[in-house]
Amino acid sequence: MDNELIKKILDDSVKLYSPPQTLVEVLRLTKDETSTADELAAVLVKDPVVTTRILRVVNSPYYGAARKIGSVSQAVVMIGMRQVTALVLATSIYGLTEKWESVLDRVRFWRHSLEVAIASRNIAEEIGFKGADELFVAGLLHDFGMLIMDNSFPDKFREIWEESQDHGGMIDLEETFWGTNHARVGQFVLEQWQLPDMICESVGHHHNVFISGTDDEELIPSQIVNLANRISQFPVRERQVTDAGFEKENCLIIAGNLGLSSSDLLNIQKELFSQTISESKYLEFDVGSTDDILLEANRLLFEQYMTVESLLEENRRMNQQTAGEQVKRGFLEAFKGTTSAFTVYLGKASASILERAHAVQSGLDSGAIVDPGGLVASSVKSIVENVETVNSIMRDIVFLSQTEPALYY
Repeated sequence: MDNELIKKILDDSVKLYSPPQTLVEVLRLTKDETSTADELAAVLVKDPVVTTRILRVVNSPYYGAARKIGSVSQAVVMIGMRQVTALVLATSIYGLTEKWESVLDRVRFWRHSLEVAIASRNIAEEIGFKGADELFVAGLLHDFGMLIMDNSFPDKFREIWEESQDHGGMIDLEETFWGTNHARVGQFVLEQWQLPDMICESVGHHHNVFISGTDDEELIPSQIVNLANRISQFPVRERQVTDAGFEKENCLIIAGNLGLSSSDLLNIQKELFSQTISESKYLEFDVGSTDDILLEANRLLFEQYMTVESLLEENRRMNQQTAGEQVKRGFLEAFKGTTSAFTVYLGKASASILERAHAVQSGLDSGAIVDPGGLVASSVKSIVENVETVNSIMRDIVFLSQTEPALYY
């Protein structure tokens, strides 16, 4: 990174980015192999906020304690020093950034970050990797560099953010202006805090492109967080410009490197919606309500529906203007290719929305999601019906794309 950039970030780190004292002491203890659970508990009880959150987490359904855990010492013994450290990291950094001004939508930012954290942990557990707690933290902090750059260079970051919102390529824009990107900046700051190397490197590599056959064990954590970020369904921004084909290809490559099948990925994704909502509650992360998330799913569905309508209208218009059998056939071949690519993209999006809807329905059925007014249930029903409508239209488009132009009207 450029020396002036480093100096600015380091100067700001003294004012804005210094980790809380509790976190500093916890990190010091975790690096000391002779430290004990009692020593860790003694540090944590000095911070009432951290203590309350840890007790709330260990008494949550996720850990399934047979009896109520009433002290930090009991919590450390029950879930271990590594998991407690991960929780302290998560809650401390969330609290540190709460009052920072930002062009980023904080609710969307932390919703995405928490989903990637959970996905990272779930992938690690699925493949038997012994670092799931650290990768939860890495997933949570993977976009931390965005907050750093936004605070240190607010005007330029806003310009880059807004341009990439319409055209994509945020990493390229960051590289062009700063000679680095938010992934490496996040890694740099976390290294200054002396967080574990696994966390820092995974944050720094979460936008890397990995090739098939990458089997270096040291890159497994980075590939896990990278994959978790790619399968996230809650984007940081409302309009997400991505190359769906490129993303899918990279997901499959990394999954293959980690020994995961497509069905493994699908099973992990199915659980993310309900897990993100439930874990945000006991961590006290504001990720928006269930209704907010359902409304976002409806918005995405409507955008896809309008895209389909636009494609059909363009098909009709071009068919009316096309003259000559040769031109018609040329158009048909192009339309077939476009339809094929779009069908893959929309099919993936529709499946994702249905997974979310089914996850919410599962939460309603089990009682995990409370819906006294019936709004969530009716919203889920509406989403499922609308997805089925879009899928029906897509089947018509596929049929039309395989039909001779003369039969269109």
